[in-house]
Amino acid sequence: MPLWAGLDPVARLELQSELQQVFLRGGEVLFEEGDPADALYMLVSGALGVSVQGSHGEQRRIARITPPETIGEMALISNTPRSATITALRDSVLLELTRTAFERLAARWPSVMLYLSKLLADRLRATTRSQPVTFTPATLAIVPVTRGVAVLEFAHAFLQEMRRNHGPSVDMLDAMPAHEDENWLYRFEATRERVIYVAAEPSGSWTGRCIRHADHVMFLACPGEPLVPEAEALTCAASSWRRHDLVLLQKADASRPMSAHPSLARLPVDQRLQVRAKSPADLQRLIRTSSGRAVGLVLAGGGARGFAHLGAIRALREHGFPIDLVGGTSIGSVMAATAAIQIGLDEAKDLMRRAFVQNPPLNDYTLPLVSLVRGHKVDARLFEHFGDRNIEDLWLPFFCVSSNLTTGTAHVHRQGPLWRALRASIAIPGLLPPVIEPEGVLVDGAMMNNMPADIMADLQRGPVLGIDVARDVAFTSAAEEEKKAPFLRRLLGLPAQAPDIVSLLYRSATISSDAQTLKARAHAALVVHPPLADVPLRGWEQFERVVEIGYEHTRNRIEAGALDGFKVT
Repeated sequence: MPLWAGLDPVARLELQSELQQVFLRGGEVLFEEGDPADALYMLVSGALGVSVQGSHGEQRRIARITPPETIGEMALISNTPRSATITALRDSVLLELTRTAFERLAARWPSVMLYLSKLLADRLRATTRSQPVTFTPATLAIVPVTRGVAVLEFAHAFLQEMRRNHGPSVDMLDAMPAHEDENWLYRFEATRERVIYVAAEPSGSWTGRCIRHADHVMFLACPGEPLVPEAEALTCAASSWRRHDLVLLQKADASRPMSAHPSLARLPVDQRLQVRAKSPADLQRLIRTSSGRAVGLVLAGGGARGFAHLGAIRALREHGFPIDLVGGTSIGSVMAATAAIQIGLDEAKDLMRRAFVQNPPLNDYTLPLVSLVRGHKVDARLFEHFGDRNIEDLWLPFFCVSSNLTTGTAHVHRQGPLWRALRASIAIPGLLPPVIEPEGVLVDGAMMNNMPADIMADLQRGPVLGIDVARDVAFTSAAEEEKKAPFLRRLLGLPAQAPDIVSLLYRSATISSDAQTLKARAHAALVVHPPLADVPLRGWEQFERVVEIGYEHTRNRIEAGALDGFKVT
C-alpha cells in the first residue's frame, strides 16, 4: 500500500500491526458528511463513491475511489468534521487506522505525514481542474432477466473478445469455489485486470454476490420475452453509482432491432445496447461501451452545412474508427440518426439528397401565424425515412437535443418516436411550427446547445468526438440571393447584402446559445470543424460539395494523427 511506501521494515511492521480490516457491502456508508474524524482508511479492494450535500439537500457525486487509495486523511489531520459522505459502490475491503495510532506513527515516522501531504496537494489540484468523475469498470456482472437467454454461451463469447483487447488478465467466474470465502474473491479480483461475474439466474445468493461485486451490471434479455418474475427485485435494487445496461440479444440476420418487451422498461438501466448473435463487431462495441472506451460522436447543427457530417462519417468508417454512440442537434441530429440506424453511406446520401435537395421540405409556406412553413412536408419526410422506429430501439445509443420554450432549458430526447424527436430538434422558431409535448413547447435545439458534447461526456462511456459545422458563421446574406431578385430588393429598399428572413430567424434563435456551445465543446476530446464559412445555411444545392468537404477535411485530420486517440486498440 502507498501509505507504507518508503518506510523501513520496522516502521512498516508497526504500521501493519495497527491496521484493522473493515468489510463494507455495496451500498453501505463508511462515514457521512459532518461526522467526527476518528480514523483514516486505505482501500484494498472494491470501489467507493464520494458525495456532498448540494444547496437543495440533494447528494452530489464528486469522485470515485479505487484501490490503492487513502480516505479520510484531510479531516483527521485538520481535526475537522468529515467533508463528504463515502459509500461503498460494491463489496469492498478497507484497512482502518485510528486517530490515536496515526498520531503515534506520524510522530515517529515523518514519511507518513509527507505522503499524506502530497496526497492532499494532488487532490487539491484535481479539484481546481474540475475534472468529471471518471468511470472505468474493473468488474462486470452478467445477469439474465428473461427466458431463452444462453447466458454462459454469451459470457464465454464476451470473455474471448475482451481477451483480444486485454489478454489473459481478464477472467470469468460463474460460481463460488467450494470452501472459499469473500477473502478469496478479493484476492481473485486483485490479481486480474478485469473480472466478469456470471449469474445463471436473475436471483439467488450467487446472483446477489455478483451484483454486489460489480462496477457495471449487464442485464441480458431476449427482446420479445417479458421480465421473469424472479427478476422483479432487480427493478428497485439499482445503485445510483453502479452502471446498469440492458443488453438485448438480437438475431444474427436482423436488419432492424426487435423492440424490447414493455416489462423490461421497469429495469433501471442507463443504456439499451443491441447485440446481434455471433457478431464479433457488436461484441467489441459492447466491450468498449462497458469499459469506458467507446467513441461518442456528436454532430452540430448548421443548416445545409450539416451535409458535411455524411462525409466525416464516411472518412471515419473508411479508416476503421468506431462509432459507438451518437448524438446531435438540429440538422446534426438527423445525420446522427442515419448513423444510429446503421444504414450504408450510399443509402444515407441518397436519403438526404432526396429529402433536402430534390424536393426541399421547407417550401410549404403558410399564413405566418405561428411559422412561415406548415411543416407537413417535414413531418412526412421524416416519417418516410425513419418510420416508426423508437430511439431506444436503434442499433446505436442515440440522443438529440431540442429547446424547451416552456422551461427555458435544453431537452434531451433519449426515448420515444425517432422522427418526432428529430422534428423537434430542427424546428427553427418562426420557420417551422414547434412540437408540443407534455414536457413543453419544443423548438430547434441550437437555441440552447448546438454542440451537445457535454451531454455525451456525461454518459462517461469514453472519448467524445465532435464535428462542428456552424463554427465561424459569417452572418451576411448570400450574394446569389441578391442576383436572383435585384428588382425586388430595390423595390423594397433592401441593401444588396441584407440577410434573408430564414437567416435572420436562425441567427436570432441561436445567438444566445453561442457561449453554451463553446462551453460544451470543451467536453470533447477533439472537435473537427470543416471549412464551410462560404456555405449558406440554405445552400441545399451544394450537397455534393459540402459532403466532399466534410470527407476531405476529416480524412486529412486522420492522416495528420489528430484522431489517433480514437483508434481501436
